[in-house]
Amino acid sequence: PQRVTLHSWAFHQLGQYIAYKAKRSAVAVVHVDPAYTSQGCSACGHVAKANRPNQSTFHCRSCGFAEHADRNAARNIAARGVTGWAAVSLPNAA
Repeated sequence: PQRVTLHSWAFHQLGQYIAYKAKRSAVAVVHVDPAYTSQGCSACGHVAKANRPNQSTFHCRSCGFAEHADRNAARNIAARGVTGWAAVSLPNAA
């Protein structure tokens, strides 16, 4: 039942809910552009459609790195989140 409820939410609505809860708890939210995260290599950064030979496999054509596609994409999203966090955490210029 919970899966049906969560999967019926629109992504925008889910984002609003997360932002609301984060603000209420004084937690920063960093938005990450997911473009090409499933085609980019988390080891060397090479992006190519050929890096994804099928739905579950990632194999970099540049450096040879291989991993489950979802794990590789998650690493790319996490790295972008760290970069985004650094940008929102900079002290204000006076």
